[in-house]
Amino acid sequence: MPIALIVEDEPLLAAELRDQLQALWPELDIAGHAANGVEAVSMLEALRPDVVFLDIQIPGLSGMEVAQHADEATQIVFVTAYTEHAVQAFEAGAVDYIVKPVTAARLLQTVKRLKTRSAAPVPAGVWQQIGPAPVQHLKWIKASAGNTVRLVMVRDVLYFRSDDKYTRVVTHDGEALIRLPLKNLIGQLDPTQFAQIHRGAIVNLEAVDRIDRDGTAMEMRLKGRAEKLTVSEAYTRQFKQM
Repeated sequence: MPIALIVEDEPLLAAELRDQLQALWPELDIAGHAANGVEAVSMLEALRPDVVFLDIQIPGLSGMEVAQHADEATQIVFVTAYTEHAVQAFEAGAVDYIVKPVTAARLLQTVKRLKTRSAAPVPAGVWQQIGPAPVQHLKWIKASAGNTVRLVMVRDVLYFRSDDKYTRVVTHDGEALIRLPLKNLIGQLDPTQFAQIHRGAIVNLEAVDRIDRDGTAMEMRLKGRAEKLTVSEAYTRQFKQM
């Protein structure tokens, strides 16, 4: 079974996280709890955990500094009350970034994400893929909205649309731009969630309310949105059974 370390300076929050993990992932061996950065580094070296649930604002060393001492094989999940460190966390290789308070539903997403990194049960102290490594799909992107750079979680994107030299990223909260062209973007997205519907558009299938047909022509309507997305003839085959 995989081994985990919790790094949290608030005892009640650490206990609550432990209880939630034990309920959601009974096979996980929570081998230790560190209350500060110095203790966390020491326990990383002693336990060699497969997973670390790591707060950022802790005494001694920050969570970001602690993460630098983790083995490459150790999967890091940041659990923090601060959203502004998300970009830095993912750039540092974090598997996930959870904002407190931690709900069971949100933690379950993280557990599923961690479990998919192993295709078969593994021995204690080992967190490795048996066979070919799973494809790592894009989880987040940095997009520009005016003079602001936003961190956009890919799961929240309704659709992507080509816009001259840019790609427009549309969410319920607004729109932003990225420089990555659609032809390079599509290969980085989860094909079970995203589908190209036009030479210039990719849609999040979870956001689709219905598909309207007029002969061979198709248009997509999104949940809670007024716009219609045209499905070009070259991409209609994948939706004929819907």
